[in-house]
Amino acid sequence: MPLAKFVTIHDVPEPLTSDTGRCRFAVVLARTAGGVVLVSSRHRKVWELPGGMIDAGETAREAAAREFSEETGGRAGPLEWLGLVEVNDGSTHFGGVFRCTAQFLPELFENEETVALGIWAPDSPLQPLGNADAALLNRFA
Repeated sequence: MPLAKFVTIHDVPEPLTSDTGRCRFAVVLARTAGGVVLVSSRHRKVWELPGGMIDAGETAREAAAREFSEETGGRAGPLEWLGLVEVNDGSTHFGGVFRCTAQFLPELFENEETVALGIWAPDSPLQPLGNADAALLNRFA
């Protein structure tokens, strides 16, 4: 998915997202002692929350845990549902937003999607941030 602009957060219960079929991706705000885990995207060239598309037969919650592991090499703790984010990249898309504590995070990590790991705090120098990611960090972190 190309870089998308934040539209809004919908405060809806998690079960309703699977009924509507609108939830196409999931992102995770994973806390550490220093702040929230971000990944530097090799393709989009921004710092962003770990997350990605929901695979066929997968729930948003399952996708969030899988994507966190794939993009960070880490392990997410129990996931808390925060809402449904609406973004637009020329088309409207909806994604599940979760929060957790990172149970494990390697010091260094890189793969085909991720260039580096970073920790975001309100005074963080990590730039540039994706538009939707910045909005989610400002609201939930």
